[in-house]
Amino acid sequence: MNNRIAIYGSRRQDSYLEELAGLFYFMHKMGFEVTVHPKLYNYLRSRHVDMQDASCTPWVSEETALVMSIGGDGTFLRAARWVGRREIPILGINTGHLGFLASCGIGEACEMLEAICRGDVIVERRMLLEVKSRDLPDNAWPFALNDVSLLKEECASMITVRARVDGHFLADYRADGFVVSTPTGSTAYNLSAGGPILEPTIDCIALVAVAPHTLTVRPLVVGGDSEIELTIESRTDEFRLSLDGESYPLPAGEKIWIRRADFSTLLVRRKDSNFATILRDKLNWNI
Repeated sequence: MNNRIAIYGSRRQDSYLEELAGLFYFMHKMGFEVTVHPKLYNYLRSRHVDMQDASCTPWVSEETALVMSIGGDGTFLRAARWVGRREIPILGINTGHLGFLASCGIGEACEMLEAICRGDVIVERRMLLEVKSRDLPDNAWPFALNDVSLLKEECASMITVRARVDGHFLADYRADGFVVSTPTGSTAYNLSAGGPILEPTIDCIALVAVAPHTLTVRPLVVGGDSEIELTIESRTDEFRLSLDGESYPLPAGEKIWIRRADFSTLLVRRKDSNFATILRDKLNWNI
């Protein structure tokens, strides 16, 4: 890899300031050219963390070889949005909670960088979902690495979601919400809503109703090339569309089209990591 690294991070790092200073020292010693997103840069400066010769920039250069995300899964999702279509590998360094998208903890970050330089890592290609809607704001990022969620407005009654898959009518879902999830997002909202856990590199999309008002409604998995059309009705004038946690109000009666995006997010993993071990560790199975 070339020597350019861009860093995006959460500003809740007070417990890790010493480790972060050590990471910046290591990158400086290794000869990396480091840029830091302004929000994290200003936060670390306010905490007097020595970032060596790192610079501050709000964008990711096309020449960047690696993006580092320091935080939890929410931070990783924002880092993926920061990278956008560039398909630059992202290394997740977990200083958050579960951290399904992270490859290592802050204490292992220098070791992971050495492994990346040796080529001793796996770079996984993760699918995103693209959303089209007439009333989606022009400044919205219409892609989701985890999930697209349709939610009722606060204190409102249920919504009705009419679902079509590849042009064929599937069902009218009457529920508190509806989640369309990638395999990567299967351990996020999809899991909380009772959806299936999916190996993150398989080619499929999960459809899950949130608290359905019909007992026979069950989660459904369709092919990754499927095009999903959803029409949302509500007793209120609006419902909410959430793309990886970024929420937008849309009018009732709106149609939404969801399909695989034409680019991927690249996620850096250890060679010795595997999905079974990650699930046991993160979900405390067999304990």
